[in-house]
Amino acid sequence: MEKMISALIKESKYELLHYPLYTKKQDLKYLVKRVLKPKDTPKRDSFFWPHAMLAQALEEAGELETLIKYFDAWIEKGLPIINMDNIMNGYSLLYVYEKTENVKYRQAADKLYQWTFEYGKQMGNPMPYRKHHPNHVYVDGLGMVVPFLCRYGSMFHKNEAIDLAVAQVKDFLSYGMDNTTGLPYHGYDTKTKEKQGIIGWGRAVGWLMLALADSIEYIPDEDAGELMQEFTLISNAALKYLRADGYFSWQLSAMEGPRDTSATAMIGYALKKSTIFDFKLQKNGAEEINVEEAITKIDTAIEKSYREGKIYDCSGECDGFSQYPQRYGAYPWSLGPGLRFLLMTNM
Repeated sequence: MEKMISALIKESKYELLHYPLYTKKQDLKYLVKRVLKPKDTPKRDSFFWPHAMLAQALEEAGELETLIKYFDAWIEKGLPIINMDNIMNGYSLLYVYEKTENVKYRQAADKLYQWTFEYGKQMGNPMPYRKHHPNHVYVDGLGMVVPFLCRYGSMFHKNEAIDLAVAQVKDFLSYGMDNTTGLPYHGYDTKTKEKQGIIGWGRAVGWLMLALADSIEYIPDEDAGELMQEFTLISNAALKYLRADGYFSWQLSAMEGPRDTSATAMIGYALKKSTIFDFKLQKNGAEEINVEEAITKIDTAIEKSYREGKIYDCSGECDGFSQYPQRYGAYPWSLGPGLRFLLMTNM
């Protein structure tokens, strides 16, 4: 296990600083598109949510030097913030500030918070995932901004940051959940209140559980207790679909469909972190299992998908509501959460 984790850390350090990797042909094709159709070809982002997932894993590993190198590169570029995906980096940026006490990291965190606060004022709360779809709230956004806001608010005594975060979560729990299964839709339309995407997309469940697990410790007791109960309900619902092989499927109820290590690792990490709350979960509404038994199964599954510093059997990047390409391989969104989970369970 120690050798495997060491290899995962090494790969995470490399991918944090170099992902995504492009061939010369891909670079040329991108440059041509940027010239011919600049509005339809988004700029490449080296500080996106996959990077943030890797940064969080390296925080868990205590790899401060690599994180300093990463955040210094972002600061040197002027700390460009394109959308809320970039804000997810703020969670580990606060760790770097805490360890170094260097004011430039505090100033960078302040800028991320101010952008988020102004975005909320401009676009309305709950915050849409993208400006060009102002009515669409994605559960992904909760995992990207809520833990940062709560950690920032706790660290710098800004209650308004925590209030903003809690409001996002409570709103999604009110409008984005399936009442029958207890699992989230991918998102919803704030204008029509229609729920969007499929029920129980694996990473949607992971995003929601991460948003709660990484935030509760920073939230005042009254809200924390309420959200802890919600976490328990969501965990109960998710564990009904834990497969015999220890994986979650790309869509949790698609038990005979492809397994997905990104969903498995995200849910597994959130469950492991929840053990500080000391509660039991129900499997299939009957057989009682505790969190640690579920975690052991997930641990074994992730190990099975490990090869040469990467975690395979990971579903590809989502393209929007109900657009889940059935491509499977090794991506940062299995590597980051997978390493984070394994560090918590084995080190």
